[in-house]
Amino acid sequence: MALIGGIFGALIGFVVGILFVEVIFANNQSWPDIVPFALAAVGWPVGTTLVRPFAVRRGKTRQLTS
Repeated sequence: MALIGGIFGALIGFVVGILFVEVIFANNQSWPDIVPFALAAVGWPVGTTLVRPFAVRRGKTRQLTS
């Protein structure tokens, strides 16, 4: 479940990054091309963090034992 949340978060981050670069802050320079990838990298942990409570509620996470 966390894998799906991570992929979904990365996709949303990438789409938002493209929206920022191409629509909101449109210019003809090449440096903003890294923005979608950076937001996708940030979207992965955000997506997994948001999905964890649902997985814990369903009992689908592994518990670490010591």
